[in-house]
Amino acid sequence: MKTRLLLTSLLVSAFAVALSASDDSGYSAASAPLNPMTAGPFEVLEIDMDFLQGVTYMNDRIYLKRQVNRRTDAITLRASMLNGEAYRKWFNGQHDLVSPAHAGHQANAWTDWVETTANYVEYWVGDKKILHLKRTGS
Repeated sequence: MKTRLLLTSLLVSAFAVALSASDDSGYSAASAPLNPMTAGPFEVLEIDMDFLQGVTYMNDRIYLKRQVNRRTDAITLRASMLNGEAYRKWFNGQHDLVSPAHAGHQANAWTDWVETTANYVEYWVGDKKILHLKRTGS
Protein backbone atom coordinates (compact mmCIF):
# COMPACT_ATOMS: atom_id res chain seq x y z
CA MET A 1 0.00 0.00 0.00
CA LYS A 2 2.85 2.42 0.85
CA THR A 3 4.47 1.69 -2.52
CA ARG A 4 1.25 2.47 -4.36
CA LEU A 5 0.83 5.77 -2.46
CA LEU A 6 4.45 6.73 -3.10
CA LEU A 7 4.15 5.94 -6.82
CA THR A 8 0.87 7.92 -7.08
CA SER A 9 2.46 10.83 -5.23
CA LEU A 10 5.47 10.83 -7.56
CA LEU A 11 3.27 10.78 -10.66
CA VAL A 12 1.10 13.63 -9.39
CA SER A 13 4.20 15.65 -8.46
CA ALA A 14 5.80 15.11 -11.86
CA PHE A 15 2.58 16.12 -13.62
CA ALA A 16 2.27 19.27 -11.49
CA VAL A 17 5.88 20.26 -12.23
CA ALA A 18 5.34 19.80 -15.99
CA LEU A 19 2.20 21.94 -15.90
CA SER A 20 3.76 24.73 -13.86
CA ALA A 21 6.96 24.82 -15.95
CA SER A 22 5.15 25.98 -19.10
CA ASP A 23 5.18 29.69 -19.96
CA ASP A 24 3.85 31.83 -22.83
CA SER A 25 6.87 31.02 -25.03
CA GLY A 26 5.13 27.93 -26.37
CA TYR A 27 7.77 25.64 -24.88
CA SER A 28 7.25 23.35 -21.93
CA ALA A 29 10.12 22.55 -19.60
CA ALA A 30 10.54 19.19 -21.32
CA SER A 31 10.72 20.64 -24.84
CA ALA A 32 12.44 23.97 -24.21
CA PRO A 33 15.72 24.26 -26.04
CA LEU A 34 18.74 24.96 -23.85
CA ASN A 35 19.76 27.79 -26.16
CA PRO A 36 16.75 29.15 -28.07
CA MET A 37 17.50 30.13 -31.67
CA THR A 38 17.67 33.87 -32.17
CA ALA A 39 17.92 36.29 -35.09
CA GLY A 40 19.04 39.70 -33.87
CA PRO A 41 16.39 41.00 -31.47
CA PHE A 42 14.05 38.10 -32.29
CA GLU A 43 13.64 34.73 -30.63
CA VAL A 44 12.59 31.95 -32.98
CA LEU A 45 9.44 30.45 -31.47
CA GLU A 46 8.82 28.04 -34.35
CA ILE A 47 10.74 27.14 -37.50
CA ASP A 48 10.01 24.49 -40.10
CA MET A 49 13.37 23.32 -41.39
CA ASP A 50 11.65 21.55 -44.29
CA PHE A 51 11.03 25.03 -45.74
CA LEU A 52 13.88 27.10 -44.32
CA GLN A 53 17.61 26.64 -43.82
CA GLY A 54 17.65 29.52 -41.37
CA VAL A 55 16.72 33.06 -40.41
CA THR A 56 19.03 35.98 -39.66
CA TYR A 57 18.91 39.69 -38.85
CA MET A 58 21.19 42.20 -40.56
CA ASN A 59 20.95 45.99 -40.91
CA ASP A 60 17.50 46.14 -39.25
CA ARG A 61 16.11 43.50 -41.63
CA ILE A 62 14.93 39.92 -41.14
CA TYR A 63 16.25 37.60 -43.87
CA LEU A 64 15.31 34.03 -44.72
CA LYS A 65 17.40 31.31 -46.30
CA ARG A 66 15.02 28.96 -48.08
CA GLN A 67 15.61 25.27 -48.63
CA VAL A 68 16.74 24.84 -52.24
CA ASN A 69 13.63 22.84 -53.15
CA ARG A 70 11.35 25.54 -51.65
CA ARG A 71 12.57 28.56 -53.62
CA THR A 72 9.40 28.66 -55.74
CA ASP A 73 6.93 28.75 -52.80
CA ALA A 74 5.07 31.98 -52.05
CA ILE A 75 5.55 33.04 -48.43
CA THR A 76 2.99 35.21 -46.62
CA LEU A 77 4.11 37.43 -43.72
CA ARG A 78 1.81 38.56 -40.92
CA ALA A 79 2.78 40.79 -38.02
CA SER A 80 1.25 41.76 -34.67
CA MET A 81 2.24 43.58 -31.53
CA LEU A 82 0.82 40.88 -29.19
CA ASN A 83 1.01 37.14 -29.73
CA GLY A 84 -2.27 35.84 -31.11
CA GLU A 85 -3.77 39.31 -31.49
CA ALA A 86 -5.02 41.05 -34.63
CA TYR A 87 -2.52 41.40 -37.44
CA ARG A 88 -1.13 44.82 -38.31
CA LYS A 89 -1.37 46.27 -41.79
CA TRP A 90 1.81 46.44 -43.86
CA PHE A 91 2.88 49.44 -45.97
CA ASN A 92 0.58 48.16 -48.75
CA GLY A 93 -2.51 48.50 -46.53
CA GLN A 94 -2.99 44.72 -46.31
CA HIS A 95 -2.65 42.33 -43.36
CA ASP A 96 -0.68 39.93 -45.55
CA LEU A 97 2.64 40.73 -47.20
CA VAL A 98 3.46 38.16 -49.87
CA SER A 99 6.86 37.16 -51.14
CA PRO A 100 5.75 35.83 -54.51
CA ALA A 101 6.43 32.40 -55.90
CA HIS A 102 8.92 32.08 -58.75
CA ALA A 103 10.65 35.34 -57.76
CA GLY A 104 14.13 34.14 -58.74
CA HIS A 105 15.34 33.41 -55.21
CA GLN A 106 18.98 32.36 -55.30
CA ALA A 107 19.91 28.99 -53.85
CA ASN A 108 21.57 29.07 -50.41
CA ALA A 109 21.28 32.87 -50.15
CA TRP A 110 19.68 35.22 -47.63
CA THR A 111 16.53 36.47 -49.37
CA ASP A 112 12.97 37.52 -48.52
CA TRP A 113 14.00 40.43 -46.31
CA VAL A 114 11.57 42.62 -44.37
CA GLU A 115 11.82 45.53 -41.95
CA THR A 116 9.25 45.73 -39.16
CA THR A 117 8.69 47.21 -35.73
CA ALA A 118 6.20 44.45 -34.84
CA ASN A 119 6.84 42.27 -31.82
CA TYR A 120 5.63 39.09 -33.51
CA VAL A 121 6.17 38.07 -37.13
CA GLU A 122 4.69 34.95 -38.71
CA TYR A 123 5.67 33.40 -42.04
CA TRP A 124 3.17 31.12 -43.79
CA VAL A 125 3.20 28.89 -46.87
CA GLY A 126 -0.44 28.24 -47.63
CA ASP A 127 -2.07 27.30 -44.33
CA LYS A 128 1.19 26.10 -42.72
CA LYS A 129 3.16 28.38 -40.39
CA ILE A 130 6.85 27.92 -41.23
CA LEU A 131 8.36 30.56 -38.95
CA HIS A 132 7.24 32.49 -35.88
CA LEU A 133 9.43 35.23 -34.38
CA LYS A 134 9.11 37.12 -31.09
CA ARG A 135 10.94 40.40 -30.51
CA THR A 136 12.87 40.20 -27.24
CA GLY A 137 15.19 43.19 -27.66
CA SER A 138 15.61 46.36 -29.66
